[in-house]
Amino acid sequence: MAQKQHNLTAWSWRAGTTNGIPQADPLKSWTPVTAFPSVIQMELLAHKLIPDPNIGENERQIQWVSDVDWEYSATFSSPPEAASDEDVECDLVFEGLDTIATVTLNGTEILKSDNMFIPARVGVKGLLRPLGEDNELHITFESITKVARGLEEKFGARTSMMRDKKRMHVRKAQYQWGWDWGPIVLTAGPYLPVYLETYTSRLQNVHVRTTQTDDHSSAQVTIHFDVVNLKHDSSTKISIIDSTSAEVASTIVNISDTKGTATLEVPSPKLWWPNGQGSPHVYTASLTLLSPSSTPYDMSSTRFGIRTIELIQRPLANAPGTTFIFRVNGRDIFCQGGNWIPADNLLPTITKKRYQDWMELARFNHLNMIRVWGGGIYENEDFFDACDDNGLLVWVDYAFACGDYPTHDAFIENVRAEAEVQTARMRNHPSLALLCGGNEDFMLADFDKVEYDHSDLTGPFDDKPFPQRKIYLSLLPPIAARLCPDVPYWANSPYGGPIANDPTIGDVHAWSVWHQEQLPYQSYQSISGRFVSEFGMHGFPVTRTISYFTQDANPSELHPQSRLIDCHNKGHGAHTRIARYLAENFRFDMSSLDNFVYSSQLMQSEAYGYALRGWKRLFNGEGDERCAGAVIWQLNDVYPVTSWSYVDYFLQPKPAFYTIRREFAPVSIGVERTPDTRWVDEDKPPVSYIPSFEVFAHNTGVQDVECELILQAYDFASGRYTELAGEDGKRAVTLKAGRNTELGALKSQCAWREDSLVILEARILSEGKELARFVDWPEPYRYLYWPASTSISLTVVEGEGEWENVVVASSDQPIKGLWVEAVYNGTEGVGDPEPLWEDNMVDLMPGQERRMGVRGLKGRGVHGRFLADWEVKT
Repeated sequence: MAQKQHNLTAWSWRAGTTNGIPQADPLKSWTPVTAFPSVIQMELLAHKLIPDPNIGENERQIQWVSDVDWEYSATFSSPPEAASDEDVECDLVFEGLDTIATVTLNGTEILKSDNMFIPARVGVKGLLRPLGEDNELHITFESITKVARGLEEKFGARTSMMRDKKRMHVRKAQYQWGWDWGPIVLTAGPYLPVYLETYTSRLQNVHVRTTQTDDHSSAQVTIHFDVVNLKHDSSTKISIIDSTSAEVASTIVNISDTKGTATLEVPSPKLWWPNGQGSPHVYTASLTLLSPSSTPYDMSSTRFGIRTIELIQRPLANAPGTTFIFRVNGRDIFCQGGNWIPADNLLPTITKKRYQDWMELARFNHLNMIRVWGGGIYENEDFFDACDDNGLLVWVDYAFACGDYPTHDAFIENVRAEAEVQTARMRNHPSLALLCGGNEDFMLADFDKVEYDHSDLTGPFDDKPFPQRKIYLSLLPPIAARLCPDVPYWANSPYGGPIANDPTIGDVHAWSVWHQEQLPYQSYQSISGRFVSEFGMHGFPVTRTISYFTQDANPSELHPQSRLIDCHNKGHGAHTRIARYLAENFRFDMSSLDNFVYSSQLMQSEAYGYALRGWKRLFNGEGDERCAGAVIWQLNDVYPVTSWSYVDYFLQPKPAFYTIRREFAPVSIGVERTPDTRWVDEDKPPVSYIPSFEVFAHNTGVQDVECELILQAYDFASGRYTELAGEDGKRAVTLKAGRNTELGALKSQCAWREDSLVILEARILSEGKELARFVDWPEPYRYLYWPASTSISLTVVEGEGEWENVVVASSDQPIKGLWVEAVYNGTEGVGDPEPLWEDNMVDLMPGQERRMGVRGLKGRGVHGRFLADWEVKT
């Protein structure tokens, strides 16, 4: 008999305990679920029993939910094939239960689960009722706060860098206890599918491994698999299918044991490449388990890619330490990434399309890496498929973040089972590039001044300072090596040297800007590491998103220092830090929410630009790769909030998105100005100076680029362009493939006066087409004064190529940070995507037009915001 999956559809829910909770009566009766899979907050929201935590301060009113036990139940008929064929097995499959769950079937307990990351499969054939009688499935989810409190009393309180210390005792997504970008929403329920499966024999644990010749002319694909409940000798047909649905190789394997292996040759393979390096080609391994009479027992399809991934750590020629480079198919690449947190507090609401939209946006942004942060979840197949299809390398943290986790035997064995099942589930995806033990756990020990032997990598670690090393250095590495041998393992992030955050070895979290010393964002290049896996700057979300979460607010609350605005910013001391960084760089109006929002967005945009230009400049070819990656904290949001993200909860790009898109483009250009007015003695008035400039460019592609460098200078003090003679103004340059190229210093300065305020525009052109552009301004911006008549012209015209419309922008004055938006009324269309721009958040120079393609205006007009004097002009 062929394998069959029977979905359970008749689900209901109710509260298991109601003492002391609001509106108890409606919670006592069984109520049909509105969607499945489910968590209880989805049901309470659907029945208006709790307010929407995404709006206003409503999250404060829903905290009682996690103090309650919740119950789910389903009724279903027994499958006829289970009753009629003694060879047929029948299993209940639970892909994920959140979190402390007891399951009974027809009154018999069949499962206890205390880890939301471990699926379960339970044979239930002997417990099913006769045909015609309903089976009753019941799941009780205990209050997570009650259970965590009991574990804390039993095993002792932990030390936590972030939020509730009880979180570390339970294997539940840590962010749900609240983080510095998200609220406390402790969910409970069957958050992943639950179904009944019948089969005679079935396939499982399919593992696809590939090797390729050095010249990529041929590849071998080896497929390992297990057979469950093999009752007769059988066979398995294995086919490798191209993305065009063409079969490129096949074989038949005779099976007389529970394990099978086959190796197939793929001539002239199409390799899987990261975004910007080539096509991310995906193959499918199709397996069909056949009975002795060639009847299909089971079928399995596994997507995979032909690629190699290595982590290269080699000495540098003229710098201490070692590199941290991802090498894909023999090619060293600079990783351009975004850190990923869960896309919602209510996990079942994240659809396949939503994942695909996110990763298509990341690809458009020229990202080639996503880091899945350890305080969230092990992302599902839809997430990985989207990363596979869009050429996004995936760095996965195991589910540990910012803590000193328990190390008693029960906890360790729970983690072992979790790591084994999740590693095996993820391993076939071509996007999987790194398995990492967790987030900031070693760094936390360093911050807490724990005295431990950093050189001890083998242990034993029990009864020693920082015993959690047994998780990251003893438990996880052999699991990763055994189950996923073709992907490198890294113990933690950050990790590598005699201190966890060593800038010369391993990866670093560059938080000396914003956190820690709170250095100016202009300092980013000086706080580099061999691979920067976290750094960030706060910025408000776009206007429509703010209008959404303030929709019920009293108008008196619509100012930057209100309790409501602070509620939607979870960063510790974030309101102070935003104001401080703004005060250092811009003149802004603290009484105007509009002004404050835009100013923070411009600040975030500028900060990310400084970081990316500076760090990409350090990737200079073999022996001089002082930085080989920059992964921004963070790409996305979990709810409508002010945070380090550069795309908000509704997938609306913030202004920084477009600055990042330019810096991560196939060709980017940068300018370093010396001296910098920021480093003038701040106890004295600002001085006049004559600047000098160094110009550089980065080519992420695989071919050298022959192009033209054009420099143009404008004196903001006199309002005149300065002619740059000879090669200072225009010259041919060659940008070497896959690295930074220094383009030299600007020599001619004789036309500039001591009181000049030089704005330098640098452009890279090829055959008349602009490949890259950067405008370098005198800073800080708070010292600059624009003419009172400063204005812009915006004209919407018919589109060109892939763009439905083009917005033509111009001004008679230099403009900093022009942010063009569609004109909306309040929260109109908040669920619709924001228009997507070819470019935005641009600087204008007098006498020039900037043409910005756009999709999704839908006939709406546009308006612009930009920096001018103390106000933001619209």
